[in-house]
Amino acid sequence: MTGLSLKGRLLFTDENHRLPFERDLNNFQPRIGVAYQWTSRTVLRGGWGMSYLPTFDVGQFNGFSMDTPYVASVDGGLTPAGNWSNPYPSGIIPPLGRQAAMLGLSFTYSWPQRVIPYVHQYSFGIQHELPGRILVDASYVGSRTLSLQTSKGINAVPADKLSLRDALLAKVPNPFEGLLPGTAYNGATVPQQQLLRPFPQYNNITEANRTIGKSWYDSFQLRVEKRLSYGLHLLFSYTISKTLEAVGYLNAQDPFGALAKVLTGFDTPQRATLSGGYELPFGKTGSGLAKQVLGGWQFNWIASFQTGLPVNMPGGAVSAGVNPKIDNPTSARWFNTCTLTLAGARQSCAGASEPAAWLVQDPYALRTLSTRHPNVRTLRAPQVDFSVFKLFPITERVKLQFRAESFNLTNTPWFGAPNTTLGSANFGVVSPSQANDPRNVQLALRLMF
Repeated sequence: MTGLSLKGRLLFTDENHRLPFERDLNNFQPRIGVAYQWTSRTVLRGGWGMSYLPTFDVGQFNGFSMDTPYVASVDGGLTPAGNWSNPYPSGIIPPLGRQAAMLGLSFTYSWPQRVIPYVHQYSFGIQHELPGRILVDASYVGSRTLSLQTSKGINAVPADKLSLRDALLAKVPNPFEGLLPGTAYNGATVPQQQLLRPFPQYNNITEANRTIGKSWYDSFQLRVEKRLSYGLHLLFSYTISKTLEAVGYLNAQDPFGALAKVLTGFDTPQRATLSGGYELPFGKTGSGLAKQVLGGWQFNWIASFQTGLPVNMPGGAVSAGVNPKIDNPTSARWFNTCTLTLAGARQSCAGASEPAAWLVQDPYALRTLSTRHPNVRTLRAPQVDFSVFKLFPITERVKLQFRAESFNLTNTPWFGAPNTTLGSANFGVVSPSQANDPRNVQLALRLMF
């Protein structure tokens, strides 16, 4: 009827297909661990395990819950599609249940082959006891997470058609005229790009719950522990790691190609903590007021040091081949923001001699940059948590403990990521909005008997 070779249609559950997803009933979760005493003071340990991640997914409600979208324009805002007196010139779409074909509309559907994500976790380490009750533990710890959920628009204009450029917006005769009431594609003309879509009888189509994503975690972990002696215990931990994920695409025009492998938003390459506690030796003997005042004091602390989180790449930008990381960044300019526009003009530059780090991406070109930058990161200043305990012996079996605890003792703020909107007046600016908790002090009494 339309003269087009159409393919694809929306399917619903029915009496013969009652489930939105295929059953996934093979989720076996094995574990294995090995320990070997190499010498009297050295032990080797390793292990592997597979776990499934908790998920809760339901099918979509297409056709049973229906909204008529307001269409402001069908040609990118050049001309309005309706007016105040008649905002829905193509009519209102009624809910039709399973009879709703969703033609001319946007919708989301769930991948029927969806499975439950799972993770392989493994480690191998060596532990050695040094004199002075000191334990050293060095380990490799890693994981591989598979079948992570992804989503993707599958009705974008194909990449090989982008060479048409502005002709994609040109009005052409609409083969669906009068066939898609209540939608943006029911008139006499339609933008050419609509007819070039894989499924031109629909608007945007999002495929959800496609379990093809992956993530990778690899780390070296060092732990040095001074076990309790003479009232003192210490623990130093250090981790150097890398966390990657592939759960999305760089371009809408490549819906079923390779997922983009990028740093995760929480990747922290280095992190160190120093924690411990010390019980003062005073007042352990004797009696009376001196013991109550001088005895029973204990101090505890946790000091954390870590690198920052990766900053998102600017959208609509192409790298000019210059590392945007700068020495001594400030909140007013966190990275090199110097940009060349499509016309060759410089903007957001610190000076005439500063090399441009970014190029404005051609609107009909594909994205090539990763979504996160490995060298530009947020600042994570050291944090200290501190507490003071005081024990008051009441009787031989009853004790009262006073606890004063402070989280973020120095009230050191962490700020969020800089603005990454290309061309914005705040491009590269870190907003003074605290991303961590301010200093928090709590007092408590604990009766032990």
